[in-house]
Amino acid sequence: MRIVCTAGIVIFLAAIGIAVYMMANNMGQAPGIDFGPGQYYYTDIPGWQKYFLPDHYDNPVPLSILIVLFFAWGFLMYRLWAYLDRKMK
Repeated sequence: MRIVCTAGIVIFLAAIGIAVYMMANNMGQAPGIDFGPGQYYYTDIPGWQKYFLPDHYDNPVPLSILIVLFFAWGFLMYRLWAYLDRKMK
């Protein structure tokens, strides 16, 4: 368990370090668009709908089914977490 905790801390610190490095070197920004810090958000890109909400895509699954599946997945993951927690003690 100590190895898992140490690995989690190392991964967390690495993620923070990489994020700071990316921001310092202006990585991940849309080229040619300068909106300041907000340029990381898709809605700040002019005409963002044509890139992220194309009209030709239609989801065949109703939204209500997707919501039910989302909560079912969350419930299953909770049950798995509780089971693993009991087994690890």
